[in-house]
Amino acid sequence: GLASGRLSCERLRALGLIFESLAVSGRVRYLVAQETCQAAMQLVCAEAAAQLIPVGADGISEVESYPYALVLDIVHYLAYLAGNNVALTQNGDLWKKDQSRIERGFLVREWFKNGAPYRPEFPGRTAFITAFCEEAGLSFSDDSGMQVYSAAQVWAQQPFEESAKTVARFWRAWLFPRLGQVELLAELGKALPDGAWFTADQVAEQTLPFVVGEIRPENPMVSFNGFFRTALNLGIVDAGYRGRSAVYAITRLGKWLLADLADVEAEADFEIQLESRIYPQPSFEILAPKETEPAVLWMLELFCDLQLIDGFRTYRLTRESVHRGLNWAGVQDLIDLATRCGPGLPNNVQFTLKDWAAGFGKAALIPGMLLRCEDAELAQAIYYAPRFANSGIERLNEIDLLIPPESKAILNQTLADLGVTLKQPKALTSRRNQDGAGTGRGSDADGSDAE
Repeated sequence: GLASGRLSCERLRALGLIFESLAVSGRVRYLVAQETCQAAMQLVCAEAAAQLIPVGADGISEVESYPYALVLDIVHYLAYLAGNNVALTQNGDLWKKDQSRIERGFLVREWFKNGAPYRPEFPGRTAFITAFCEEAGLSFSDDSGMQVYSAAQVWAQQPFEESAKTVARFWRAWLFPRLGQVELLAELGKALPDGAWFTADQVAEQTLPFVVGEIRPENPMVSFNGFFRTALNLGIVDAGYRGRSAVYAITRLGKWLLADLADVEAEADFEIQLESRIYPQPSFEILAPKETEPAVLWMLELFCDLQLIDGFRTYRLTRESVHRGLNWAGVQDLIDLATRCGPGLPNNVQFTLKDWAAGFGKAALIPGMLLRCEDAELAQAIYYAPRFANSGIERLNEIDLLIPPESKAILNQTLADLGVTLKQPKALTSRRNQDGAGTGRGSDADGSDAE
């Protein structure tokens, strides 16, 4: 009862394992040091792992294994943003047209294959990918829609293991609080042998007694299955069914990622089996395996239109898709990729690509905000401000600066440091008309004046 619970807490407090905090509404709260909590969780999970009995693999059906799906789908998502004008609704969500096109290129569209019910705090897979890319500094949204930073290309071309680690860390930091108290399951996964199958019911039976009180989820099995289904997408577990019971097995990749989350050194004793070979066709189609290396996938997604994902990914080269890719890489990069990863592009395709590339870049709109200063001294002070280091700011002439769209906050902070206030576009236009300026065809409505 309550008295025995209080007595147990007092004994733990006497041992210095917990600390009493201020009473709230007549209730005494106790605090546990993070190190103590972690040590206790390790003991609990070691005991739980010893109690779990593996089930035989013979009777398991509908086995799912996606060791690379989430990382590859993030690469596809970033490439789509890089090559398309992706606007947002007034609520800041993707339009259904863009979301449908993005998800059509995913290897896995949702966490739950059979459409298990979601709680409001449990985001869908696309929402997870969107949040990861923004948090990792790979993409951003502004008034014009969703765009990617140049860091997206670096991330897409790094080794798979590095990408998997960054996604797994975000999974823990961002998704665990939305799933409920599932840290215990991550710790349990470290203690289980890889390749052995266990039922979700067994895991719940061994762990639920330790998830009590206010932190206990309203529906623990939704949280537990949510943990395992999202872990499946990171390649941490494989999933299947034994009769009507869900079963899961920790993978070698999973053991390595879970050890990394706990800051424990672990040897990467698993083999990455991603494909790098592509198959260009004279018909301007390029076939690639579904599980293609991220760096190869990035180039294909930039330069080609995805037609179909079946046994293979089927891409098609068009003038528009090639011009889209040329914003990020040269056509020779694509030719070299085809030579390095396959038989090379057919001659007719190479000739046409070079012809298409010849018409690219003869004219360009420069994205950004035009900032016109009252004098060259102010323009110089803004241009050389430390906040703008490596921002991409450009000086067009003595008084005009081109500010990158994503640097609006930096501009506001810099102007505040200098004691400068921006004129609104309407006031700027009126002043120019009075001075006889702005006689060209273009509108100055998007410009800003600093004084």
